[in-house]
Amino acid sequence: MTNIQRTNLEDGIVVLKFDRPDSPANIFDFATLDELESHLEEVARERGAIRGSGFVSHADLRKLLGDTLRSTAFDAVFMTAAVADYTPAGAFEVAERTRNPDGTETWRVRNVAAGKVKSHYAAVAWLGRRTEKLVDLFRTEWGFRGLLVKFKLEVGIDADELVRIGQVSRAASGADYLVANTLEMTRGDGAGAFLLGDGTREWLLREQLAGRLARLAREWVEARG
Repeated sequence: MTNIQRTNLEDGIVVLKFDRPDSPANIFDFATLDELESHLEEVARERGAIRGSGFVSHADLRKLLGDTLRSTAFDAVFMTAAVADYTPAGAFEVAERTRNPDGTETWRVRNVAAGKVKSHYAAVAWLGRRTEKLVDLFRTEWGFRGLLVKFKLEVGIDADELVRIGQVSRAASGADYLVANTLEMTRGDGAGAFLLGDGTREWLLREQLAGRLARLAREWVEARG
């Protein structure tokens, strides 16, 4: 079964859509990675050089991005997704949970961290420590001065609140633009996202997004000579 569909758009843009209709989650397995590699090789033959780099962890991607930005000049960066918002910081057996009148809970736990957590515990909990946001490093640690586009997905809020949160997020990362949508906006025939800039708000259908971002990058480069 094919999990990756290829579509050729205007302006030389190729869209690869990953969807596993037989699975509740879009999970990459070895067969899907082989399929992706075949698509990329075919695109490279038709359109010219294209390069991909693999990574496993947040730390891997942080190093890869930093090394690449220091060795190669880019006109634009589209940071499409967060990677590993949390990193494991401990494993605990839950010995007791007490619900307090104010709605909070008090947990009594025992540290059971190990190379492999044993399977005989009735209940376990993992502590996740928040990782740094890689998109915030482009303007600071990595000194990137080109076009920076950030992406943001929210849940359970209306369009006006999404735009408000998105503009705050865009400014916090020093991004020129931000693509924002909610989980609800990713479904159905009218699925799409907002493209937010400094004082701008533009709604784009999913099939319009890649082409609009490509034009955005081209206009940015042309405006700067």
